[in-house]
Amino acid sequence: MADSEPKKLLILYILNILRKHTDPDHPLPQQKIVELLESEYGMTADRKTVRRNLSKLMEAGYPIRYQGSTMDSHEFRRKGKNGGEQTILTNWYYCHQFEYGELSLLIDSVLFADGLSKRHRTELIQKIEALTSKHFHSVRKKIDMDIYGKLVNPQIIFTIENIRQAIAKGRQLQFQYFDIGTDFKLHPRTVDGKPRIYTVNPYQIIAKNGHQYLISGMEQKDGLTHFRIDRIKNSNVLDTPAKKLRELRGFENGLLLSEYVKAHPYLWSGEVRHITFRCRQYMMNDVVDCFGTDLHIEQQPDDMILVHVYASEENVLLWAVQFADDIEVLSPQSLREQIAEKLRSAVEKYGK
Repeated sequence: MADSEPKKLLILYILNILRKHTDPDHPLPQQKIVELLESEYGMTADRKTVRRNLSKLMEAGYPIRYQGSTMDSHEFRRKGKNGGEQTILTNWYYCHQFEYGELSLLIDSVLFADGLSKRHRTELIQKIEALTSKHFHSVRKKIDMDIYGKLVNPQIIFTIENIRQAIAKGRQLQFQYFDIGTDFKLHPRTVDGKPRIYTVNPYQIIAKNGHQYLISGMEQKDGLTHFRIDRIKNSNVLDTPAKKLRELRGFENGLLLSEYVKAHPYLWSGEVRHITFRCRQYMMNDVVDCFGTDLHIEQQPDDMILVHVYASEENVLLWAVQFADDIEVLSPQSLREQIAEKLRSAVEKYGK
């Protein structure tokens, strides 16, 4: 063994080699581990020393396996010196915590995240890739990262950390909120020419419609308010305790997030009401995408269905106008009138 490297590092180098080069589909025999120790760390060791250290790692609880160590793996066996059979420990590999499909989901989340620069996006994906062996090939090498070059907010990670800290500690959050200008840059909302400061009671972060939102309450407004997180800057966690969600009217029993999102698919506020609309059955994909599966459906003649949902009128208004040719809202009457007014206004613009 090389004098320049202490023996106690050998076991760590072996662990690094397994993490980097192996997985259940790409095991390494002891001789290959010996060769990698020499080529990557300049350290020499015989196969018995490598095997002894591998056994120590397994005893310490590291997820290291060899061919024949699991029920679905075939063991290598041979006759020993005393004539009996013995198992050969070979083809060693590291069982990484994440499956390739799980890592791909994490990478997709980074690719479509708001506010991140191309450099930051690439760095995060590289960290995810480091969670498994070198044999994992992400989509990063096959896509044009610039297609995800949306508006950059360099404070996005800091903002998310502050929001989570405020929620965990039950504190209020203060920040400035920005809109996109015609120069494609973020500009703060103002009051009397000065940047407006928002003070909110933060309750939850949610991903919806390809964006992350902060669900919060404001003292001057009833119910809940939503903010795009990539539009938030200059956030601070205050010492002031946040108002508890159960103290808000309509949320005395707390917030069931899945139900809230179904009732507010576009994350617009508004009182939840029983809404009925009629459409053709082929619209079910779009209905479920927007309102979930907790619906009441009535079959109608001519391949029509009657759908009952509980949602806010403001949210259904957007959806109904989008699919105006395919659905008809039947109730409440106030929503029908709002839709009719929207469509009349559109006809005036385009009907000439």
